[in-house]
Amino acid sequence: MAFKPRQFISELRRRKVYHVAVAYVVVGWGVSGGAEFLFGDVLGLQAVIWRAVMALVILGFPIALVLAWAYEVRPEPSPAAAEVADEAMEPSSETSSGIQPEDRSIAVLPFESLSADPEGDYFADGITEEITNALAKQKGLRVAARTSAFVFKGGRIDIREIGQRLNVVHVVEGSVRRSDRVLRITAQLIDARNGYHLWSEQFDRDHGEIFEIQGEIALAVAGRLLEEVPGVDAAGKPTSAVLKPVVPKAELSAYDSYLKGRQAMAAFSPHTLAEAVGHFETAIRLDDRFAPALASLAEALTMQSIGFSSHPPRETLPRAGEAAARALELDPQLPEAHLAQALYRMYWERDYPAAKAALDRALDLNPNFANAYLWAEFHATYVEYDFQKALASLRQARELSRLDVRYRGRLGTVNMLFGEYDTAERLFLEEIADDPTDPMPHVGLGDAYIRSGRLDEAVDLAGKALALGGHHPVFLGVAAVFYGAGGASEKAEELLSELEELAKTGQGSNCWLGLTYAGLGRMDEAFESLTKAAEQKDGSMIYLFHAPRQLGLHQDPRFIPLLETLNLGHLARFI
Repeated sequence: MAFKPRQFISELRRRKVYHVAVAYVVVGWGVSGGAEFLFGDVLGLQAVIWRAVMALVILGFPIALVLAWAYEVRPEPSPAAAEVADEAMEPSSETSSGIQPEDRSIAVLPFESLSADPEGDYFADGITEEITNALAKQKGLRVAARTSAFVFKGGRIDIREIGQRLNVVHVVEGSVRRSDRVLRITAQLIDARNGYHLWSEQFDRDHGEIFEIQGEIALAVAGRLLEEVPGVDAAGKPTSAVLKPVVPKAELSAYDSYLKGRQAMAAFSPHTLAEAVGHFETAIRLDDRFAPALASLAEALTMQSIGFSSHPPRETLPRAGEAAARALELDPQLPEAHLAQALYRMYWERDYPAAKAALDRALDLNPNFANAYLWAEFHATYVEYDFQKALASLRQARELSRLDVRYRGRLGTVNMLFGEYDTAERLFLEEIADDPTDPMPHVGLGDAYIRSGRLDEAVDLAGKALALGGHHPVFLGVAAVFYGAGGASEKAEELLSELEELAKTGQGSNCWLGLTYAGLGRMDEAFESLTKAAEQKDGSMIYLFHAPRQLGLHQDPRFIPLLETLNLGHLARFI
């Protein structure tokens, strides 16, 4: 690849070579002056000694610059990053009291649908999720997240293996049969260490009693577990848990639509998110006091904007904020509503302290809320720029959802953003080996290569990410940035035309458009697009500070004022 002066100068800045050069000149000047005074004026020695000192100072200058390039200065050095990262992803083994937390751990496996209706799966999945949520809100239990438990849906795997893979001691499984107005649910609690049944019960009820059944199952399981292994207070003394029903009630037809929405949202794609929004809106029309449906609508609307950039923020985020506020008004104890409000505060209002308070409240109400820990990591990374706090949040999420692939991906991204490129590369390559068709680890790996100067490899990954991502606006933007920063200007220009058209119609992101302009060295157009993105409340702008330094944005005098419009001016001290 041809030599590119602009990228070389940008790399000099990123590696702080200029800083080392200035410091060396200042110190060298001081040393030479001191040597002349000491050896000539004080000791009366010959000038040849002073000349020798000067020669050493001059010869040392290029050596210092080479070392500065090789050993770049990072904002938060972590010499044992790989070890720290691996430790962060391993579950802790013991509480301060000495009681093994795993003894109070449980996973709810997907209940099997025995209904003749082939669409009965969503109902069984919904019941599984509601029982999981009800258990998660009981103090003293550690409950595996839905995303990990559902990995075993439809499988015939030994309970003991499931317990080991999820790092839980107890498992709940069961079945659901629905016909006409009759509902039969069977549930059983199993010790995953030996496969023994600890409790089992069958519920034959009318459909209208679905909420009572879910509550009864959750309370029976929680009571059985806490009876076996009591909780402890901060001093290590046993405590008696206060169990209470936590399954909300709603009109049955509304609840039915809500369960369909949850199933669609779990698939997490632009298409299924649109389906989920429709189901939640139907549920709310049927029962406008159903707080979980309102909270889920808020989350789905938010993800349409910040997750896939498939909808302009002004179309979705204000509606999300209204839905979250209404959900909290109806049920102030609903963790999902606090999480939805946190996302609204963070991405629309840019009120980061309020977002953090809402995240903390969600986790206080549900200490097993893996998704809230994931968003807490986002706050620690993009708002606080705190490596250790980000790792701690990921560790909590990992303990609750050991099989969720998102957490390894996020760990790779966090290491990359804090300059730990070797660790990031290892994690992204592991993801690609597990699923070569997933575009996200290709994006992460390419980003790491851009930042570490491996531009040819980043350009290769741009094409792969684009092919796997199906020309989605996000992957168009990523590929264009990689091509531009990597020197493949013609390919970047081709994608730039597509991004410009998408931005005009509101289907694309001015943030990605601005980053592409920067990669091509068109800085005026870059800041014009980024300013538009800030005005449009583009959710991707929260990541602006973490854009690759090779794009040249951070050294531009317009960069810090732009950060300040995003309420992220405090990050300027890390430049």
